[in-house]
Amino acid sequence: MSKNKNSREKMAEEIMKKVSERSSRAINNDELDSYLSNKKNFETEKLTGDKRTDERMKLDSEIDKILNDMSQPTETSTEKNKKLAEKMAKEAKLSKKKSKNKIYNILIALFAAVFLFSAGYIGLYYYRTYKNEKRFAKVRGMVVDVNDSDLPEDAIVEEDKEKAEKKLFAFVNGVKVQYKYKNIFDKNNDFIGWLKIPGTNIDYPVMYTPEDEEYYLRRDFNKDYSIAGTLFVSAHSTVENPSDNIIIYGHHMKTKTMFRELVDYEDEDFYKSHKYINFNTIFSDNKYEVIAAFKTNIKAKDDTSFKYYKFFNAASKEEFDEYVSNVKSLTPYNIPVTAEYGDKLITLSTCSYHTDDGRFVVVAKRIED
Repeated sequence: MSKNKNSREKMAEEIMKKVSERSSRAINNDELDSYLSNKKNFETEKLTGDKRTDERMKLDSEIDKILNDMSQPTETSTEKNKKLAEKMAKEAKLSKKKSKNKIYNILIALFAAVFLFSAGYIGLYYYRTYKNEKRFAKVRGMVVDVNDSDLPEDAIVEEDKEKAEKKLFAFVNGVKVQYKYKNIFDKNNDFIGWLKIPGTNIDYPVMYTPEDEEYYLRRDFNKDYSIAGTLFVSAHSTVENPSDNIIIYGHHMKTKTMFRELVDYEDEDFYKSHKYINFNTIFSDNKYEVIAAFKTNIKAKDDTSFKYYKFFNAASKEEFDEYVSNVKSLTPYNIPVTAEYGDKLITLSTCSYHTDDGRFVVVAKRIED
């Protein structure tokens, strides 16, 4: 009996030793307690008969259980680490995907916002331009159409012997103005004339505020804010007794309004079909013929190169000829018509986007109609 006891205990101890050496599975505490308890019983208690047999069977059962557990395949630390790494990689990939999706969503929202803002801005730009054109149309409707057979009582008639025609005037706020413009001048005393280039959209009133040259830069005829502004004469030009050069400024609008079509003069064919300009002032009607059209830019103050916007009156024939020579040399094609000292010029200027502070300029000389 003692031999069997020692044999079993030795085998149990060897089993426990092997179990303890496995890195992936330590023996269960309950199993160890059970085994030690039974071992103690074998050593201290005098068990006899069926009781000792039952205890042996119980111990055999526990040892078989441990042996059975040891025979089952178990995961090594490497396998566990591998699974953990795979799990972490999967979670990282999912997190990265979610992060990318979040960035994509943000970018889509941002682009959508930019698109909507741009579309709204463009829409508002065109709407404001449309409203501005409607207001100019109302001003055009204020021009009085008069014929010689039905002269109004308040008209002042003057004979033009050279042209063998009658000219009609009216006094408005103490100023003698052409009768056809009396209602417009009465509405706004800053009105100085009407500019029209046949065959284009350029058909607008022109304002003159020498005390504040750019007053109408962003104002309409009614002096309300307008992105398109209104055409205006340089403060250094004179209109009633015309200076040698009258400069008129206007915006380059993307809606092909105001002075946008001036840049089309860069094309020779356009020039050939739009040679003439009408600038009828409150004092007289005047027709001009184009002699130059070119791109340039606003120069620095200390720049000594040619500045078209600095010429108003020629102190001499040489100064006048120099101006004409400069504007013609800048024109990209040949215009046979030129100007001579004593001629009256008109210069139309608008923005051009070929360079910083770019300008497009058209110069014309007054001719007899």
